[in-house]
Amino acid sequence: MSSDSFRSEDSHPAPAHPAPGNRDGAYLVLQAAGRWSDVFRLSVPREAVIGRASSNQIVVRSDQASRRHARIFWSDSGWMIEDLGSRNGTFVGGNIVREPRPLRSGDNIQIAGFAIYFTDRLGSGIGSSTGSHLGSNHLGKDQATDQITMEIDADSITDRRRHSDYLRGFSQQRAVTGSLLKLAFTLAQLTSIEDAVTTVLDALKSQLQLDTAGIYLGNDASVGVTAEPMANISDVPLVGTWQSGERSYRRPPESLVQNVANEGGKALLARNVLGDNQLASENSRGEIEVESIILAPICDHQDRVLGMIHLTTAGGIRPFDSDDLQWVVAAAEILAESLSRLADHDRLAKSLRQNRHRADVLQRQLSDKVRIIGKSDAIAEVTRKIGLAAPTAATVLIRGESGVGKELVAAALHHNSDRNEGPLICLNCAALSDSLLESELFGHEKGAFTGATERKRGKFEMADGGTLMLDEIGEMNSELQAKLLRVLEGHPFERVGGHQPIRVDVRVVAATNRDLQAMVGKGTFRQDLYYRLHVVEIYVPPLRARQHDGLLLAKFFLDQFNQQMGRRIEGFTRSAQQKLLNYHWPGNIRELRNVVERAVVLNQKTVIDENDLVLSPAELVGPERIDKLANDKMANQDDAASIEISLAKLEQQHIERVLRYTDGNKSRASAILGIERSTLDRKRKKYAADDQD
Repeated sequence: MSSDSFRSEDSHPAPAHPAPGNRDGAYLVLQAAGRWSDVFRLSVPREAVIGRASSNQIVVRSDQASRRHARIFWSDSGWMIEDLGSRNGTFVGGNIVREPRPLRSGDNIQIAGFAIYFTDRLGSGIGSSTGSHLGSNHLGKDQATDQITMEIDADSITDRRRHSDYLRGFSQQRAVTGSLLKLAFTLAQLTSIEDAVTTVLDALKSQLQLDTAGIYLGNDASVGVTAEPMANISDVPLVGTWQSGERSYRRPPESLVQNVANEGGKALLARNVLGDNQLASENSRGEIEVESIILAPICDHQDRVLGMIHLTTAGGIRPFDSDDLQWVVAAAEILAESLSRLADHDRLAKSLRQNRHRADVLQRQLSDKVRIIGKSDAIAEVTRKIGLAAPTAATVLIRGESGVGKELVAAALHHNSDRNEGPLICLNCAALSDSLLESELFGHEKGAFTGATERKRGKFEMADGGTLMLDEIGEMNSELQAKLLRVLEGHPFERVGGHQPIRVDVRVVAATNRDLQAMVGKGTFRQDLYYRLHVVEIYVPPLRARQHDGLLLAKFFLDQFNQQMGRRIEGFTRSAQQKLLNYHWPGNIRELRNVVERAVVLNQKTVIDENDLVLSPAELVGPERIDKLANDKMANQDDAASIEISLAKLEQQHIERVLRYTDGNKSRASAILGIERSTLDRKRKKYAADDQD
């Protein structure tokens, strides 16, 4: 760099009244090629000689620098700068220095491609602010090269680093890399952040000569120490310390902490610190006994500051040097990786605990849904058959009236089989038209029919690997019965409008409230499909056939609704229990559940009395009067000569009786019967068709 790179002295005269500066607190902030900033502390009576010779206080590795280029010293006028006969000159603010001249805070010094900022106080962000300021039009093009380096001797405040060369393959010191490898290996085995902090402190005191050490990390009072980025580094708490002998650890000055944070996570090495309250804190005697410090931020991959490592030495031991800084920066990077891993571990562990809790809740809810309540012999037989059939692949046909819990039996078969990890899909064959039922079963391709705007998977595909329950199988038309039979026999099927054969692994459980064998005799149900479905038959008895199970079910539903609604109803009075026992329950368990729910919703007492139970007009019909009711009904019909009557016929008669009671109001009738209105319409349609036959 030649003198032509700078403006003449006349264009920028020295200030007429320079500030004298602080004899014990002035600093030189050095910026080389826009890289990192180094800080040199000026203290009387020492002077700072700048030049290429290694004996200088500030060593400049540049051919443009003379061996002894310039010096900065203290005089009665304050801090002065003097050119020592250099080849390329010394400049202040672009003005060449021809004779000793005073320095004032904020002066820019240019020497051999280096920009040096003189200040009497360290502010926050000195590296970034001075770098941009000193990079203005006062420097030659050589300042932009990365070949320029600098060294500062043991009396200086030096390197600011973000990353360590030790972790990037530039170190040839096997002992150093070995110690870091051991640290990384040890941290990788830990499961808590507290243990990681202790391990790093042990490694620091083992590797370095130091007096005190402190590690700071962000925290959350609810979960303890974490690795979350800090919104304000001033609030970062101390989570681990170590001190030698009676010496106490002390937090670094806040200005220094903020300075390091504002540098985007660059570590700082400071030497010749004794007595400087901008770089170290006083002890209990009001003294600053620190000789050198290292302050290394702990940063994540986005350069957000998670915490920091703070080390100090006092007199009597070797001060920290650049190699120590490299090692501490490497340790901070390793700790940051460990914190990230441990934070992920904590999040996964928390998520696992939440998922396990959720699974336990779902399991309890599922247990309630597949729990078969009852102590009667009839229910014991149902449970026995479920236990025998569930582990097999056999097709099961579940028979029983509407509302007895056929879907509950299907769920019990599924969850007690080796398919319990797969899906349980249910489809009510009576709820859809024939064309829609085929689409629901086998799926359809886009454009297969009007309204088929996209491809749809059918229930067989959705149930692959699990169980498909086909409720009200007796409502399926003969054409669909034939297609279903082929699938049950292992043949592939195609989606509606498709040509691609599809194979699935599905166990089919069918359910019906109709007499399929009688339908086979009438020709309305395929005989071959009936035999294919009728491998194992489970008959679920109506509630009236196991009256005392009704009390157990009522208590079970009461507990459920108490929990759901926040009620504390203790149970049923004796008269209420008797009323439940005397009722015929045409809607079976579904009706019982509705009755209990209504009683819980409208009850403000601690028990449910008989007046709280709103039953249908059939409440006076007990088991002992079924025969009389049947005879009375049959007496009004032309073919009422026989006392024998099927359950289906009895249901038909009861539905007609309730409709007469409600003057044909279907909505009210379905509410009394405990069934959906669509189910009521379907049953009436079916009975009308049977009567025509």
